[in-house]
Amino acid sequence: MTFVGSFQTDPKDYAFHKFINEQKELDTDELRHLIKPVVHIIDQNFKGQEHKFCDKSQLCPLGKYRRPKHVIEAEQRGFSSGLEMAAADKKAKEEADQALKTQQMEQQQKEIDDLKQQLAAVLQALNTPK
Repeated sequence: MTFVGSFQTDPKDYAFHKFINEQKELDTDELRHLIKPVVHIIDQNFKGQEHKFCDKSQLCPLGKYRRPKHVIEAEQRGFSSGLEMAAADKKAKEEADQALKTQQMEQQQKEIDDLKQQLAAVLQALNTPK
C-alpha cells in the first residue's frame, strides 16, 4: 500500500535542490530532454532524516516523523515492509480458505458415500424375496 501526499514545501527547505543544481546547465530548450529525473526513496536513501521530507502535518509534537501504523506493525511481525506483510496475510487467508474448502469437500464426499451405502441397503432389502 502506497500513500502519496501532496503539499507545498518551503523553497529553502527543498531537500533535492542540490540534485537540481547538478544539472542546471541542461535547463535549456535544446538540452532539457537530457535532464535525469530525481528519484529517491526517502526511507531508504535518507534513513533517519524522514522528518525533513514529510508534510508538516505528519510530525509529532516533538518534531519527529510519525511512522504509519502498518509499517510499525510489519516490523513488529518481522516483515521488512508493509507490502510484504500484506502479501503474506493474503497468502495465509487464501491457504485458510483452500483448507476450509477441502474440509467441506471431504465432508460432502463422506455424506455421499453414506447415502450410497444406505441406498444399496434399501435396494438389497427390496430385491430379497420374502
